[in-house]
Amino acid sequence: MSIERLAVTASVDYRLSPESTFGGGAGAGLGGVISVETKAGATPQRFLVLPGWELTFSYSRRLLDGRGKAPFVVLGFSGGGSGAWTRREVLAGPTPTTSSLYAFDFRASVVVGKTFWSTLSPYAVFRAFGGPVLWGYGGQTVFATDLYHLQLGAGMVTILPRGFDVFVEGIPLGERAVTLGVGKTF
Repeated sequence: MSIERLAVTASVDYRLSPESTFGGGAGAGLGGVISVETKAGATPQRFLVLPGWELTFSYSRRLLDGRGKAPFVVLGFSGGGSGAWTRREVLAGPTPTTSSLYAFDFRASVVVGKTFWSTLSPYAVFRAFGGPVLWGYGGQTVFATDLYHLQLGAGMVTILPRGFDVFVEGIPLGERAVTLGVGKTF
C-alpha cells in the first residue's frame, strides 16, 4: 500500500524563552491517492483520498546559537494527526461508498546549520518518526505505519525585510518530501 497526499497548513509559534518555542497548526488535506496491490503483477486498486483536516503541534529548543565558528543546533519534537474520507476510484458506474482514513505522526529532529550575513541560513536535518495509519478497507480497519521511519535532507531559510522569512526544505532520503513556506514575525 502506498499513500500520496498534498496538504496546506498554517501554524503559529510562541517563544517560551530565547531558546525554546512551542507551536501549533491547522490545515487542510487537499486530496491524494492510495494504491493497493492485490495480486503480484496485477494493476493496483486506486482509492481517492478526499479533502480532509490536519492538526499539528511542535516544541523546539536551540542547543547552540551559532555564534562564532560554531553552527546552530536545534532539537525538535512534533506531532500531528489528519483525517479524511476515501473511496475507490471508478471510471464509470455508481459512486462507491466512502471509508475513513486517519494518520498520526510523532517526530524527533536535529537541525544543524550556519547563518551567513545575518540573513541566509542553510541547514541539514535528521528526523526519526513513526505513528499509525488507520484506514477502513474491505470492511475492516487496516492498521499500517510508515515504510521509512527516518528523514535526511537539507534546507535554507532567508530573512526578508519587515519580519518575513522564506524557507525551502528537500528530503531525498527516507520519507521523501519537499516543503516550502513563508513566515512572519510579530
